[in-house]
Amino acid sequence: ERMPAGAVTDPGNLFGAANFDKEATSHGVRPISGCEVYTTRGSRHDREGNGERPNHLILLCENDEGYRNLCRLVTRMKMRAPKGEGALTLADLEGHTTGLVALAGRELLGFEKYGIGGLIDPLIGIFGRGNVYVELQRHLLRDQETENRTLIDLAGAFHVPFLAANGVRFADPIERPLFDVLTCIHHKTDLA
Repeated sequence: ERMPAGAVTDPGNLFGAANFDKEATSHGVRPISGCEVYTTRGSRHDREGNGERPNHLILLCENDEGYRNLCRLVTRMKMRAPKGEGALTLADLEGHTTGLVALAGRELLGFEKYGIGGLIDPLIGIFGRGNVYVELQRHLLRDQETENRTLIDLAGAFHVPFLAANGVRFADPIERPLFDVLTCIHHKTDLA
C-alpha cells in the first residue's frame, strides 16, 4: 500500500530534511520534518546530564511555526557543546513547542528520574496532551513486549495516544555495512 506521509528524524540535527522533503514530494508522499533531540535533567551543555544518560525525544513539525521552533531548539541544544553532544533541559523546551508533536517511548519508563508518571507528565505540561504520543517499537528484543505493554498502560493512564514507530537506520539491507562504518566512527571504534 502507498504510504501517505513519512518523517525523517535525524539524531540531533536536521541535515536530511531538505533532501527528504524533495524526494518525498516527488513521490507523492507528504514529508514531515522532525528531529531526535536529547533531554536531560542536568545542564544542557552536558549530554550525560550529571552522569545520567540523556533521554531521546522525537519532535515532529506540524507546520512552519513548528519548524522554526525545532530549529531554535536544535540550535540551543548545540550551542557551546562539543560536536555531537548537547542536550536540552525540559525548561529549554518551554515556550518553543508550538507546532511541534513529541513522541517518547522507552524513556517514559524512567520513573526513578521523574517520580510517579515519569517523563510523560512534564511532557504533557510542556507540549499539551494533544501533542504528546507514546511511541511503541518492536525489534524482537528481550523485554520489549513487556515494555510495550507498560507503555500502552501509561498512555491509557495519562489519556494520550500511542503509535507504532521504528528506528530505521537504512532503507535496504545492502546499506548495512555503511551504517556499521558510520556507527563505528560515531563511537570512535573499529569494525572489529
